Order: sequence, then structure tokens, then C-alpha cells
Amino acid sequence: MGFITLEDVIKFAVQREDTAYRLYKRAAEQTTSISARKMFEEFAAEEAGHKDVFSRMDLAKAEQYRASKISDMGISKYLVDIELKPDMTYVEILQYAIKAEENAYQLYKAAAEMTEEPQLKKTLEVFADVELGHKKRIEGIYDERVLTEN
Repeated sequence: MGFITLEDVIKFAVQREDTAYRLYKRAAEQTTSISARKMFEEFAAEEAGHKDVFSRMDLAKAEQYRASKISDMGISKYLVDIELKPDMTYVEILQYAIKAEENAYQLYKAAAEMTEEPQLKKTLEVFADVELGHKKRIEGIYDERVLTEN
């Protein structure tokens, strides 16, 4: 990953949020499901908001940011990786989104574990928690609309 400074981490996070934003916008454009399109547009808007937050993060105040403990439903452990396709079903879209957020969470978590610098570690942990929050939200939708209905 090559994070050297907190500024490097924040630049990476901004790029990652922008990538997620573009991914969700593309998914919204590709899906034929109206409800899935709406969901992906909401996810895209959320990622754009996070990109804005990360890009405005005050490096001098980074130590004040706190990582919080978010419970993990663990649904992603039981899902297979799926390719983004134009004809995805609503269930496949949810599965795809869960895995994408899980991967982002694992990336920041691993990066936090690789650094000894306290400020950098704390910031990466906060970023990991943001991604875990995304995943939890999508897993909640999956649990409510897929697991309980089937």
C-alpha cells in the first residue's frame, strides 16, 4: 500500500471513495430494476459525501477523530464474489455491494495494523469503521429483504 504520511492515507481514501462513487453510479445506470437503481444512486450519493468529508479532513485535528466499534453481521463471509454485470438481480446487486464494502473495510484494517504511527493508525481505523458502517447498512437490507423473505 505504501502509506507514508497521513496525507497519503487521506488522498488514498478520497480516491477509494471516488472509485466507489463511480462504481455505484455505473451500477445504477446498468441495472434494469427501478428499486436497485434507486439504492445504487443512494449509495453513490453517500460515497460522494464521504469523499467530501475525507478531502476536508483537517490533518492537524486527525487525532481527535475516533474509531467506533460497529458490530458486523458477518453475512459477507457466506457470499461469493460476483462480477458487476448489466443484468444483475436485486439480490446480486446487494451481494456485490456487501463484498465491495467488506474489501474496503479489510484494506483499511490491514493498513492500520501495518503502521506503528499512532495518528496514521487511528485515521485508518476510522476509515475502516466508515466502510464497516456501509457494509452493515447493506447487510441489514439484505437480511431484511432477502434472508427473511426466502
